[in-house]
Amino acid sequence: MEEVHYYHMYANGDDAQNFITTEEEFKTAFNRFGVCQYVSGVKLLSCSDEDSHPHSLLYGSYEKCMRFKELYESISIRSIIQNRGSADGVVLKCELLQIEDMEHLMNTGTYTIIQATKDGKAVMPYDYRFGTGALYFRSRYSVLPWLVDDNGRVCEPVPFGSLTRRAQLRLCSSKYSIPDDWLVCNGFILPTNYIDVKAFENIYRSHNCFRVFLASNKARDQLILQRMAMNRGVMVEDLLARKYCEEICISLIGRKTAKYATIEQRLTIASTLRTRYHLAYRQLATLVYIPESELRKYVK
Repeated sequence: MEEVHYYHMYANGDDAQNFITTEEEFKTAFNRFGVCQYVSGVKLLSCSDEDSHPHSLLYGSYEKCMRFKELYESISIRSIIQNRGSADGVVLKCELLQIEDMEHLMNTGTYTIIQATKDGKAVMPYDYRFGTGALYFRSRYSVLPWLVDDNGRVCEPVPFGSLTRRAQLRLCSSKYSIPDDWLVCNGFILPTNYIDVKAFENIYRSHNCFRVFLASNKARDQLILQRMAMNRGVMVEDLLARKYCEEICISLIGRKTAKYATIEQRLTIASTLRTRYHLAYRQLATLVYIPESELRKYVK
């Protein structure tokens, strides 16, 4: 039976500074969460997009969560190329951070939906159309922001299957599609189709607990940022990284490269490099000749 965990998927905003540049790109990037959830089969609890990076809280096996991450990356870059004529310098390399304890989980859940407000946008999380903050602990009298058009009118959602093929392609912005009975409105694939609201609410259990964590403070933010930084690792110069790797390889197998090591030895080399120098997974994968997605399963 597959092990399942909570994961925080995020990207480094400094790398993908012009990830989103227009209102239309915000919509397609947000809709992408729904497409990736459906294709990967992962449980998606929350998500949001910022100009420079996405955030989401996932629950599932490592394989499904990695599939979600890789889909989001590839579909995003293809969409940017299609719309702008090139990748436009965008480097979208998302990280997948396994959540180890309840405090980290509760901090991460709210962190993934409050970024717009924290980054200075004049909007509360429950009014932000490119995040899922409007879904949680709401009364039945609440009007979801995706149903309201630019003139302030509340619109009726329609099934995805009722749209023209062209409109469907525009919504999904990829070769992938979604179920015909999923509801769409005002250019949005409604997150009510693919967000597990109850699973998110069960993390906090009460309105008041959610309110406390929603009022994020510097201490909580710093804990999240530290975990993200530790997971991302340090990218040192390639020459120096290879020097570190050579030293460990010589001491372990008597050769200067991990190319001649067994799989078990390569994992040991990677683990030692990660522990001693905290190298990034992407760099470790190159040094020990193991795909990054496989490496992350065995090296923490």
